Amino acid sequence: MLLSVLALALASAGCEETALESRRRDGAASMETPDAAPMDDGAIGPVDGGSSDAGSPDAGSPDGGPPVGTTDCARVQVRVMPGLFLNVRPDATTSMEPIGRVFDGMVLEVSDVVSGETVGTSDRWYQVRVAAGEGYVHADYAECTTEPLSPPDLGYYLPFACGFSARVTQAPGGSLSHTGRTMYAYDFGVALNTPVHAMRAGLVTAIRADTRPGDDCYDGGGSTCGPYANWIILQHADGNTTAYKHLNAVDVAVGQAVARGQLIGHSGSTGYSTGPHLHQELRGDCPTEIYCQTIQLTFSEVGRPTAGDTVTSGNCP
Repeated sequence: MLLSVLALALASAGCEETALESRRRDGAASMETPDAAPMDDGAIGPVDGGSSDAGSPDAGSPDGGPPVGTTDCARVQVRVMPGLFLNVRPDATTSMEPIGRVFDGMVLEVSDVVSGETVGTSDRWYQVRVAAGEGYVHADYAECTTEPLSPPDLGYYLPFACGFSARVTQAPGGSLSHTGRTMYAYDFGVALNTPVHAMRAGLVTAIRADTRPGDDCYDGGGSTCGPYANWIILQHADGNTTAYKHLNAVDVAVGQAVARGQLIGHSGSTGYSTGPHLHQELRGDCPTEIYCQTIQLTFSEVGRPTAGDTVTSGNCP
C-alpha cells in the first residue's frame, strides 16, 4: 500500500523518529486551486472563500438562503469537499486568522446571518457557536438544516475505548526517548491489536500503513526500523494535531472525518520499538509530517498522568 504522506517515524518506548520533508501549502490564504480540492501533493487544507480561498462547485451556497439580519436558520451543516476543513473566522471576513476549524457534515448552531466580505457572488455569512466561542463561516460552505447539533468538540480524551484501562509506561520527559521534539509524548503499555480511538473529532490528514506481518520491522527493532512504523495523524478544530504511532493496523483513510471516540486503528510494535504499545502525541499545526514538536497535553478525564499510573478512558459516546 502506498502511504498517504511519506514520512519516517517515531519515538516511543524505545523509538527514534526521523522524517522526510513533506510539502504542504499553508492554509486558506495560500490555496490557489479553483475548486477547493486537496492540494496536488495530497495534503489537506482549509477553505472558506475569499479571493484566494476558492470554494468547491459541489458545495455552493443553498438556493436562496435566509435573509441577512434574520435567525430563521437555527442550524447549518458544513458542506465542503472530502479532505477539506472549513475555517471559522472571528469576523465575517477572510482577512482575519481563524479561531477554529470545522469539518464536512458538522452541524452548528446559528446566532445570526450577517453581511460581510463578498466571496464569489455572495456576502452572506453565518455567525455560529464553536468551542472557541462565536465565529463566522461563509454561506457558500454551509446550508440550513434541521439535523441535530454535533456534540461539543471540547478537550482531548485518552485514545482508548470507554472504560478501558492502560498503564503509562513513559510520560512526558521520559529519559528513554521523550526528550526534544517528543518531550510531551505519552507511551501506553497495551497488548497487540488493542483498539485505538480518536482523542477528539478531526480529519485524517496522513497515514502510514505499509509495514505488515513478515516485514523486518513488523515486530519492532532497532534504529534502522525508525522509518517503518505505521501511524495516523488527525487534525482538530483548534488547529492542533494528534499522532498515533507503532500501529499494527490503520482503519481510516486520508480525508476521512472522524468523531471523538471513533475506532481509527489497532496498536502494535511496528518501527523502532521494544514491544507492543501505543505512542501518542499532541502537536501544533503539523498535519502531514510525522516528526514534529510535541506540546503539553492535559487529558480531559485524567489530567496529566505520570509514568507508572494506570488510567481509565472516559472517551465515551
